[in-house]
Amino acid sequence: MKTILAILLTFLLFLPVSALGEIQTITHTVKQPFGGSQSADDARISALAKAKREALEMAGVYVEALTIVKDATVDKDEILALAAGVLKTEVVSQENYHTKDAFGIDVVVRVVVDTSVLEGRVKKLLQDRTHLEQLNQASKKEKILLDKMARLEEQNRRLMVEKGSSKDLKNQFKEVSQELTAARWLYQAVILWDWDRGNFTDPGKAIEYLNNAITLLPDLADAYNYRGNAYSALGQYQRAIEDYNESIHLQPDFAQTYYNRGHVYATLGQDQRAIADYNKAIRLKPDFTDAYKNRGIVYAKLARYDDAIEDYRQAVRINPKDAITWHNIAIVYAASGNRTAALEAVRELRRLDPAMADDLFNLIMPR
Repeated sequence: MKTILAILLTFLLFLPVSALGEIQTITHTVKQPFGGSQSADDARISALAKAKREALEMAGVYVEALTIVKDATVDKDEILALAAGVLKTEVVSQENYHTKDAFGIDVVVRVVVDTSVLEGRVKKLLQDRTHLEQLNQASKKEKILLDKMARLEEQNRRLMVEKGSSKDLKNQFKEVSQELTAARWLYQAVILWDWDRGNFTDPGKAIEYLNNAITLLPDLADAYNYRGNAYSALGQYQRAIEDYNESIHLQPDFAQTYYNRGHVYATLGQDQRAIADYNKAIRLKPDFTDAYKNRGIVYAKLARYDDAIEDYRQAVRINPKDAITWHNIAIVYAASGNRTAALEAVRELRRLDPAMADDLFNLIMPR
């Protein structure tokens, strides 16, 4: 019986496009004048952020046109986050220019949209709502900074008309430029996240980018959280926990960091600490399905089957179409000896993923 339970618990799992598809290339230019209290470097940083964001907004029409996006009732902010998550922006050129009236910088960026793979990538990202939410938060922060930069540029234009400048305004430009640069390094790390594997494609590169962000903004809680994920991916669990601790210190109401630290504690076999962190994540974010699912895994490991089942039931109440959770419910029922309930869960799973249901049925009911 113990062998069967061990085997069972091991299976707990953590524009319309044509059929052939086509390549669409979007090239976008931002002309950014500078002078007065705004330095050339400040102007370049502003222009790069504007150009990339505006190009992704243009590419967003292809994302928005997808049937799966329409069915998911995604709002405008999330369209941009989806585009940022599945499309890559490339800087084509950045060159200074001058006229008899002004100096400036031309920034040209390009976004390539491969419509043959776009829907599949968007579908995967829509399934990873946690990562999508983080992309959305990063996008909103960037928008706040760009709006602040626009207000400073308007003040600067008025001062230039009056043939003046301001030391305070220069300092504000420098501060916002630093924040925008840090946000860009953070974004460069975020897009290295592979939602298929739930991990970074290149943890070392992500750490490099996040180090740059933290050097510029030592109180950037998100950067510590993501760097913790990268250290975790490399198996450097103590460094990951230290980064999660710092992120929590800076932003104590961020459910994701508690969840991530809980995952590391669970990996290290520190089950009670893991449960405590999942509890905190759920208190902060009651619809946090992944926290329920992972806490359920820990409960199942501890043979607290009723608690595990209740967590999985809560997860499917939030997201009834999550096949993995139905899979885990069936596994835990089978591990607890309740074959009838396990088979009922398999029937629910079959509506969502027949192949997974068949494999699980053969495991639960071996011939």
